[in-house]
Amino acid sequence: MLPVWTKELSVHNDAIDEQHKKLFEIAGKAYALTNKQVTKEEIIVILRELLSYTQEHFKDEEAYMESIFYPNLEKHREKHKGIIKDMTSAVMQIKNINDLKEKLAVIAKKWLLEHILKEDMQIEKFRRNTCQIAIPEVSYEEVQEEQKIKYVCSCPNKVHNVPLKIHDRIQNEGANFNCKVCKEPIKLLGE
Repeated sequence: MLPVWTKELSVHNDAIDEQHKKLFEIAGKAYALTNKQVTKEEIIVILRELLSYTQEHFKDEEAYMESIFYPNLEKHREKHKGIIKDMTSAVMQIKNINDLKEKLAVIAKKWLLEHILKEDMQIEKFRRNTCQIAIPEVSYEEVQEEQKIKYVCSCPNKVHNVPLKIHDRIQNEGANFNCKVCKEPIKLLGE
């Protein structure tokens, strides 16, 4: 039986969490096909959906990891590449419907869901244990498109990547934002 997405699997990024939920849903549909009479075409459709969505998700997840300065980004990116390569290779080597069902089960359960359950939870662990800025909620898309300004706090060697909107509030309105770890106000790098 496949695991289901729960709040405990949240990486505390709404866009990534929604994508993970969708991946669990697609993987569940894929896994369900392994116990039914289905055609090769039905399995190929779900595999294409899974592969396409996985590629989109990996791109967004890598951008998120970059935005929080995740130290294992390159290693994680390599794992993503390996999953896509293995998925593509597995599909290319299919000989019959039973083989196709077996590959589908492996892709759905082992590669994707175990990756989320193990590897992606390391991203959340890092996010939870590092210096975070207490800033108002902004959408993932807004953060990705905005210019970032470097700020520092009292944490050693920590640089906060502050969105331009927040930088403007600090500079023009005298707003104060504190590091969640050291509780000290952040300051423009070089001040």
